[in-house]
Amino acid sequence: MMSLIVSGISMLRATEVWYGFFGLWMGAWLTSWAVAFPVVLFVAPLARRMVTRITVQR
Repeated sequence: MMSLIVSGISMLRATEVWYGFFGLWMGAWLTSWAVAFPVVLFVAPLARRMVTRITVQR
């Protein structure tokens, strides 16, 4: 959901195109989702471990 919103805002700011915007947006979103999903799968466990190390009191 976040990549959908971010890609839409980025596309609108970069192109300022209204006609055909939806098609451009969906193309940009598919690309951003294809990158974001694997990155989240890799980064989320690392972030959880870091937060656990910071917040667990010894």
